[in-house]
Amino acid sequence: MADSSRLYRELLAMHPVGRLGEPTDIGNLAVWLASAESAFVTGQVYVIDGGRTKKLPLPIP
Repeated sequence: MADSSRLYRELLAMHPVGRLGEPTDIGNLAVWLASAESAFVTGQVYVIDGGRTKKLPLPIP
């Protein structure tokens, strides 16, 4: 059987922010996008992954 605490630490190490995402991470962006503060923002893609995609390897052609 796998050591769950070791696997959890390895999973956390994949995220530069050092934690897994929470539903509020998505909710906070949704609230901001629905607010007047985001009125000048158009056509953006927001990646909410704690920096995980930054650690992915680049594709090799």
